Amino acid sequence: MNEFPIVKEYENRIVEILSCEDITECFDEMLQIGARIISGALSPEGKKELAERIRKSIYFFPREETPDMLKHVAYLHLMVRLTDSKEFYTEFLSYVDGMRIDEKYRFFLLMQARYLSYQKPYIITVESDRLFHKIYKRSKQYYSDKLGGLGHYLKLSDRKAGQTVILTQQYLTDTHKETHITNLIAQEIMISMCQDTFIINTNDLLPVTNVVPLFGIEGHNSMEYLANANNVFVRGLAVPYFQCDDKMPSEDELKIILGTIREVRPEYIISCGDHSITASLSAKMVPVIPGFQIAPDDDPQHIRENLLHYRRMIEERRFWQIKFRFNEEKIG
Repeated sequence: MNEFPIVKEYENRIVEILSCEDITECFDEMLQIGARIISGALSPEGKKELAERIRKSIYFFPREETPDMLKHVAYLHLMVRLTDSKEFYTEFLSYVDGMRIDEKYRFFLLMQARYLSYQKPYIITVESDRLFHKIYKRSKQYYSDKLGGLGHYLKLSDRKAGQTVILTQQYLTDTHKETHITNLIAQEIMISMCQDTFIINTNDLLPVTNVVPLFGIEGHNSMEYLANANNVFVRGLAVPYFQCDDKMPSEDELKIILGTIREVRPEYIISCGDHSITASLSAKMVPVIPGFQIAPDDDPQHIRENLLHYRRMIEERRFWQIKFRFNEEKIG
C-alpha cells in the first residue's frame, strides 16, 4: 500500500501547527491527529517516514519564548511516539527539565513521559532515567513547598499499631490489575493481620487537568460513582474509602489527605503504583512501603508473608523508615 499521500497530508498539517503563532488554538486537532496516527492510520514505516519529514521541515531557535517552548515540547513528544527513539525520549526529558514553565505543567509532562516509558520500556536509558527522577524530585519539592511544613516524622510509639492506609493512584473494578492487588492487600491486612485499613484513591495516575498541547495525551479512567463513597466492599468486607477529584495533584486535596494521615496515625502506608506525589510526601510522616514489594504477584500467601516481614521490621526498629524509592518503583 502506498502511504505517501497520507504521510504527506499529515506532514503538511503537523508542520503548519508547529509553525503557527499560538499552538493552544490547535489543541483539539492535535489530539485527533495523535489518536489517528497511533491507532494505526500509519504503518511503523509510515510513522518513521513522517517523523523524518517533520524533522527536516522544523527548526527551533535557541532562544525561545513560551509559545515556542510549547511547540518545541509538542514536537519532541510526537517524535518519541513516531520513532520509539531513545535519543528523542532523552531529548524530550532534557527539554522538560530545562523549560521555563509552571511546575504543575512540568509534572504533567513528566507523567506523559512516564506513560511513554511504560508502553516502550526499551526507550529508557541511564541518562533518561536520571533526568526523569531529577524532574520528579523537583516536582515533589514544589508540592512540599506549596503545602508548607508537613510536621515531624511520627515515631513508632506515636502511631496506631492497628491502623494502616493503602494509597492507590487508580481504583476501578477488581478485573483491573492494580485495583485487584489493592483489594488483595486490603483483605490480608484486615483478615490475616487483624488491622484496620483505609483505601485512598489519589486519582492521579496520569493527570489531565494541567494540560500542555500535545499530539496525544494520556489520562486514566475513574469511577465517578465512587467519588462520594465512604466505603468499598472487598470480598464482603467494608473498607473505608476516599477518592480525590480529577484535579490531582491538587494542593487542597493533598492537604486533606496528608492531614487525614497525620490524624489517623497509621503504623505504615502501602503505596500501589509508582511516582505518587502523595506517597512521596506521606513518607515524611510515616513508613511508606511500595506495593510491589508487598504484592509482587496476586498470591495471598506471598502478600501475607511480606506484610508480616515488613511489619516485623518496623516493630523491631530494624527498618526505622522505609524509604519511598523512586528508582525501584513499578506498576503492580
